[in-house]
Amino acid sequence: MRVSVIIVTYNSSGVVRACLASLSADVQSGLAEVVVVDNASADGTPDLVRREFPWATMIAGRENLGYSKGVNVGIREARARYLFILNPDTVVKRGTVTRLVEFMDHNPGVGIAGPKLVFQDGSVQLSCRRFYTFTVLLLRRTPLGKLVKNPKALRDHLMLDFDHASTREVDWLLGAAMFVRREAVDSVGMMDERFFLYFEDVDWCYRMKQRGLSVFYVADAVVEHGYKRESAQTVLNRSFVAHLASLVRYYEKWGTVAYLVKRYREVGKVLLFLLLDVAAFNAAFFSAYYLRVLLADIFVNPIFGVSAYRRFIVFENLLFVFTFAAAGLYRIRRETKPVDELFDIGRAIVLASVLLMTSTYLSQIRTYSRMVVVFLVPFAILYAWLLRSGVRRLHGRLLAQKVDLKRACVVGPKARAREVELKLTQDDAMGVDVVGVVDTAGQSDEILTGTLGPLENLERIVDRYRIQQIVVLPGSLSDEQLANTLALARRKVVDVVVLTDYAGLVFQNARVTDLMGRPVILYPRDARYLAARFAKRALDVVVGLAFAVVSAPFYVLYSLYAFSKARKPFVVGERLGARGESIAVPVAGNGQADGPSDFVNLPLFWLVVIGKMSIVGPYPLPVADARHVDGVARFRYDMRPGITGPWRSGSGALARDVLLVLDAAYVQNWSLLDDAKTLVATFGRMLLGKRRVLEIANGGPRATSNEWGDTHAH
Repeated sequence: MRVSVIIVTYNSSGVVRACLASLSADVQSGLAEVVVVDNASADGTPDLVRREFPWATMIAGRENLGYSKGVNVGIREARARYLFILNPDTVVKRGTVTRLVEFMDHNPGVGIAGPKLVFQDGSVQLSCRRFYTFTVLLLRRTPLGKLVKNPKALRDHLMLDFDHASTREVDWLLGAAMFVRREAVDSVGMMDERFFLYFEDVDWCYRMKQRGLSVFYVADAVVEHGYKRESAQTVLNRSFVAHLASLVRYYEKWGTVAYLVKRYREVGKVLLFLLLDVAAFNAAFFSAYYLRVLLADIFVNPIFGVSAYRRFIVFENLLFVFTFAAAGLYRIRRETKPVDELFDIGRAIVLASVLLMTSTYLSQIRTYSRMVVVFLVPFAILYAWLLRSGVRRLHGRLLAQKVDLKRACVVGPKARAREVELKLTQDDAMGVDVVGVVDTAGQSDEILTGTLGPLENLERIVDRYRIQQIVVLPGSLSDEQLANTLALARRKVVDVVVLTDYAGLVFQNARVTDLMGRPVILYPRDARYLAARFAKRALDVVVGLAFAVVSAPFYVLYSLYAFSKARKPFVVGERLGARGESIAVPVAGNGQADGPSDFVNLPLFWLVVIGKMSIVGPYPLPVADARHVDGVARFRYDMRPGITGPWRSGSGALARDVLLVLDAAYVQNWSLLDDAKTLVATFGRMLLGKRRVLEIANGGPRATSNEWGDTHAH
C-alpha cells in the first residue's frame, strides 16, 4: 500500500458515493486505502459509507471538528507513505493516483502535489494560486473588486496567465485534492487546526515552502471537482463568516503588520492598560464624590461642587499612575493570576490614597473632602481590577481561538524537544505556537528531518519563521552558546525561556548576586519565617474552631439525614500529612464527585484545629500516591495538607506531576499573603460554582474533584 486517501465528510451523502466509487480500483489493487472522517453528519453519511463501501475505514465524530482537524484525525489513522487529501465532492480519474505516486517518487523535494481539477464538463478549475497580497484581499473581499475591471493583481493571484496544461511549481493549491508526502508532514506538521474551514490549504503550502519543500501542480493527474464556493454567494451566510474568520487568523499568523504589532506588543499593552487605569481612576473619583454627596446629611462639613476638584483629579490620576508603575503593574505578563493582580492593585491604590490624604493635610486645603479619598479606595480597586480582568478574559478567549499566539522554537535534542513542543501546544493558556525544533544533537538538514535547522543557523531561523520566543532545554547549550543565544534574542527583540533542572529550587526569596565576579543564586536567611509559621498556625486554630463550632448543628442535621437513608454520613480515607505521616480524613457522603456541598464537609475543620490539616496547604494526596513523591516534590511534607490550596485555582485538567510541582512551589515560596490570595481565589471559584478537574493517574482516566478536592475516576 502506497497511498492513504483521507476524505472529510459533512452531510455529504449526495456526493461521497461517486468519490469512493472512483477509488475502488486503486483500493482493490492494493495501491491505496481509504479513511473517511465524518464531522457529525445528520444525513446518514456514515451509514452509507459502511453499507456500500465496507473496505473504507469510517471514523464517525460526535461533533463538527472542522475541516483541518478532521484531516488531522485521518492522518493519524493513515498508514501509507503518501496522503491523498480529498473533498467528498470529487471524482478521481483512472490512473491519477498512480501518476501522483510516480511524480512524488521522482521528486523527493516536493512536499505537496496537486492534480488538475476540472468541472463536470471538463473545463479547468483555477486550482493553483499565488499567495495573497493586500491588494488581492481588497479586490476579492470588498466591493472594490466590482469597480476595477480585470485587475492585474487578481489575474496574477489566480494565475490566469497559465494554461494549466503543464506541470509546474506553484505557491499553493486548493485543498480539494492535495497529495502529501508523509515525511513532509513529519517535518512541517499537520494542518493548523485554528482554521476551522478555509485557508488551511494556503497555510499548509506556505509552511512547506518555509521549510524548503516545493508545492507542485501536476497536469497529467486529473480529478473532477464539483466546486461550489459558498462563501462568495451571500455576505451573511455561515460559510462567508467561516471564510472571514480564517482570513483574519491567516493574516494574524503570517501578515507583516500583525507580526510587527505582536513583536512590539508590550508597548501597545502598556498603553491599553494605562488608558483603562485612568478610566478606572476617574470613574472611581466620580463614584466616591457622588456617594459623598448622597451621604451629605450625615457629615458636618459641606462638600464643594465637582468643579473645585479639577486639580485634585489631575493630581490623583498622576499619583495613581506613578504608584501603579512603581508596583510593577505595567510590566504586563500573560501568566498574571487575577487574585495576584487584585492584591497588587489594592496595595498600590492604598499607598496612593495615603499619599493623597497626606498631601491634603500638609497643604491645609479644606476644599477637598477627605471622605471622598476614603470612598475612592474601594471604587478604584474594584474598577481597575474589573477592567483589567475583562481585558485578560477577552485575551484568554482569543488564545482559545488560537489568536495572538507567540511563535516559538524549541532548542535541544530532537526527541526531547518534540516532547516539550507537544506540551506547549496542548495548553491554550500558554499562548504558544511552536514552529519547530532546532536540533542540537542530530541532523542539520532542514528538509524532511523534522527540524528547522542547526543551532548555527538560529539567527536565520528567527528571521525566516518570525520567531518571538526561544525555548532552551536543560543542558542542551554550552555557556558560550547560551550567551550567544541571549545576545541574539536581545538584538531581535525575542524572549528566551531557559528550562533548567534548578528552576524548582529558585524560591521566592532567592536572588541573583555576585560572588568573585560570577553570578550566583543567593538564598538569604529569613528571620521572619518562624513568626509567620506561628501566625499561620494561630489563624488555622481560630478560623478552624470558628467554622467547626458554627457548623456543628449542620453536622447533626446532615448525620440524621444520612442515617435516615441507611448510609454512613462520612467516609474516611487515609491521606498523606505533614512529614509524610498518614492521617484519617473524613469526606461527607460517599466521597464521590456528586456528594454534598462544601458546607456539609466542614468536619474537616476539626482536623485543622487539632493540627492535622491547615486551611491552606498542599493537596492531601492518598497514601497510595506516596511512591510518586520524590525529589523536589518532597517539599510538600514541610507543611500540613490544606482544605484548599494552589491546586484549586486555574482551569483545565490538572495532572499528578503538575500537582506535585504546584504543591512544592507553594511550600518553597510560602507566605501569609499567598495564603490570603489562595483563600480569595477559592471563595471566588465557589461563588462562581467552578471546580477543578484533576488527573491523579497520569495517562489514566480523568478524575473530577469533589467539594474539598478528593478525586474519583469516572
